[in-house]
Amino acid sequence: MRWRRLLIPMRPLSDTRFFILRLGALRCALPLLQVVETMRPLPARPLPNAPEFVSGVSVIRGEPLPVVDLALLLGVAAGKAARFVVIRSGGRKVALAVEAVVGTCTVAPETLATVPLLLSKAPADFVSALGALDKELLVVLETGRILPEEVWPSLTPMEAG
Repeated sequence: MRWRRLLIPMRPLSDTRFFILRLGALRCALPLLQVVETMRPLPARPLPNAPEFVSGVSVIRGEPLPVVDLALLLGVAAGKAARFVVIRSGGRKVALAVEAVVGTCTVAPETLATVPLLLSKAPADFVSALGALDKELLVVLETGRILPEEVWPSLTPMEAG
């Protein structure tokens, strides 16, 4: 049997379009292509033996999705989660519980090279637990960034449309 290579068109890794969210004083950027939708938080049913950063499972559009409290995962102080951000994690979806959604913007590649990775704030044991539970989600979150206050003026807001 001969195998054929399947070529799937992909966006370049240099995509600089990000979805910005807030966790306390921290501004975080996730690749816009990974974001499916945002919404008010829905009830989450606890999962037995889940790490503390997993709030539980919430039924979103008829599909049970795990809910990850991003502030807990990163180990940062934040107010109560007021939004869910549903992201793609491989072939599945995950809801991230966040304090607020800021908007979308482009980040210059030279700025991306200087800002910390999103998971640089997370306790090592949480990152290990996340990797054991969902490697694809770990990969998505590893592409996220923390945006220090000094880079905010350099961000370019994206037009709706």
